[in-house]
Amino acid sequence: MSNLEEIKLAISSSLPGLSDETLKKCIHGLSAIGVETKDDLQYVKEEDLMEFLRPIQCRKLLNAWKNEEQSSCTSPQRSLRHVLSDTSSPGSESSSSTTSSSTACFSASCAWAETFKVPWEVMSSEIKLAIANKKRPSPADRRKLVRMLVDNMQKHEVNPSKAQCQIVVQNIVKQYPDSFADVLSDGTKIGSGYASLLLQVKTRVEHVNRNNTLARQRKERLRSSCSTISQSSRRLADQYGCVSWQPEEFPAGENDDTLEEKRKQMVLLQSTEGMSGADRGELHKLMEVTYYRQRRDINATPPLSELKNSWPYLFCLKGIFLHFQLLTDISLLQKIMESIQGKGKRIIRFFQEKPSNKEVCAVLSKYQEGNSLVLCILKLLMAHFKERTESLLIEADAAATAADMEREGLPDSPALIIQGESMTPSKWMLSVEREVVLGPFSEAFVEGLAALFATYYNLNLAYQDDAACTLEFIQRGLVGINPETGSKVAAGKRDKKMHGMNPHVCTLLRKLMDFEWLVI
Repeated sequence: MSNLEEIKLAISSSLPGLSDETLKKCIHGLSAIGVETKDDLQYVKEEDLMEFLRPIQCRKLLNAWKNEEQSSCTSPQRSLRHVLSDTSSPGSESSSSTTSSSTACFSASCAWAETFKVPWEVMSSEIKLAIANKKRPSPADRRKLVRMLVDNMQKHEVNPSKAQCQIVVQNIVKQYPDSFADVLSDGTKIGSGYASLLLQVKTRVEHVNRNNTLARQRKERLRSSCSTISQSSRRLADQYGCVSWQPEEFPAGENDDTLEEKRKQMVLLQSTEGMSGADRGELHKLMEVTYYRQRRDINATPPLSELKNSWPYLFCLKGIFLHFQLLTDISLLQKIMESIQGKGKRIIRFFQEKPSNKEVCAVLSKYQEGNSLVLCILKLLMAHFKERTESLLIEADAAATAADMEREGLPDSPALIIQGESMTPSKWMLSVEREVVLGPFSEAFVEGLAALFATYYNLNLAYQDDAACTLEFIQRGLVGINPETGSKVAAGKRDKKMHGMNPHVCTLLRKLMDFEWLVI
């Protein structure tokens, strides 16, 4: 029996009712954190499974695995990453015979990391004081800790792997969460909760091993293993951060025929009353009960025009926000408004005190009290990440119509058209696939940002490469969608990492967390 089959059996035997789709996501998630053989399952923790399973399901699995006797590590084991690659690509028969002695004893190679003792006694007094007071160390003190930590880890392994670094970092964050966990001031946990410290440690490891041949070989292996992007990985990107990507059953008392009747009822309502029909009380219930059909149609990836004709109220503000809430269990507009109210001015102040480049300074020079705070934050993020503003924001004359903008040419990816002054727009529109699908509206610009972000999730759209960092920051820092693995960036663009948080986003969030602690 192959490693993949053993791991599948270890999960399905404890959770026999688990769907194939959830099982596949669970296996990919375990692979991302370093699980390569059945023996590695004994090191899995509940938080590693929370993205894919309910709490009780997690506990059932962990209880079943806890008593599993650890298998001998004397014969070579195949990497789970290679097994997954084989099962989703042609020619897997020939590649399935490939084994790697370097991963033969994964659990044994990580044994030192599990028992590694951080030399807290020799750390600086500033770090000791911060830990004692349950405060975050200053950025300078944290860098000193990382250097000393890596120096001591190298006594066990000259070039520690990411899996080994992760074990060490997880234990540090578990021991001192107040000082090292990735948690914003409002309690929002970012990703795994340890990604920023892991990034710093792994970056330091790569720096001290920059002339190490082994380090280069490890990078080459990772690059080659990521060279083939399967259809299943695209689907995982579609489902990223969703709790109900495709419901498995019809709503109670419904079937295809009854849902089709309700869909036609909404089409008729739109043809007679237009988008104002969205204000009718019964529409909310109709949209909610037909969500199963909406997802099935969207996941079949029809042309946008077909989707608009079939589900016209998917393209009004109320329909967009309701669909997003059913998809992710997040009240998007409320969440973004609360985040802007609680964090907005602090983000502005952070960039004012620590401008990262001349583009950031240029945005700040135009910002005045009374301008759109949301728009300023969006522009600051794009300037900081050096992403093209035009990839998300298109400035237009206040008198321009939707037809005017379509004639001038719009991008394929979602974009907000802002009309009027660049920092105080009077109106906005939303475009998708070169077509204006929403607006013009004179409502608060925050609704435009919420509608823009929701579109990526509602329509299974990947973040475009030249706005990916900004969108992921909004996703994690403002909306609070924080999966530990996966990405909404198009698979072909993820040339460095297939899983986890974007390192640029991770670094900015860490700096903001440090800034929040320092100004509180």
